[in-house]
Amino acid sequence: MKGNELVWRALADRALDGDRTWKNVADLAFAAGVPTTTAYLALERLESNGTIDRYRRGGLAVVSIDKLLTMLCAWRNLAGDTLAWTTRDAINPLLESTQGPYALGGPDAAKTLLSGRAVADFQEHIVYFPPSVDLSELPTGTEVRVLSMDNRAAKIWTGHSSLAQTYADLFATPGWQASEFRKALRDHFIQDREWDQEVTR
Repeated sequence: MKGNELVWRALADRALDGDRTWKNVADLAFAAGVPTTTAYLALERLESNGTIDRYRRGGLAVVSIDKLLTMLCAWRNLAGDTLAWTTRDAINPLLESTQGPYALGGPDAAKTLLSGRAVADFQEHIVYFPPSVDLSELPTGTEVRVLSMDNRAAKIWTGHSSLAQTYADLFATPGWQASEFRKALRDHFIQDREWDQEVTR
């Protein structure tokens, strides 16, 4: 993922968890795993369209989670991060044997976030691995998309991709099943109206 997407994801995940504010851009950059200059550039577009509000003393707040997720979804490029396509039978031994972190994504992550509720059947699975994992022995298949996991995700994700990442990946995945899972996440975690929300400065 590009640096701006990592910044937007960090903003979205924290806002979805109930905290829309940041004391400074340096803290945001650290949370996203990017240089501070990258964070400043990523915030420029969000400020220009009213997604965030910047404070004179250096802090910022997310004004619209909906706009933030829209930006993240619009930039999501699954093909660009795809390391391999394989089968479920082939990926399971790798999940059991890998010494490094991994995370389930897409519908599998959504099902976990929805407390085990499966809203649709699905055929395409997503698994995140860091680029260091050897995928050379994986046979080609069509069931599992293996995606590249960034360094920050490798440190903080616990078995599945974050809410914002899962939402964006489902948006970028074709098919009604992915849309059903995305809508279920939206209904469960995102308010329809945000302009009544007070932001503490």
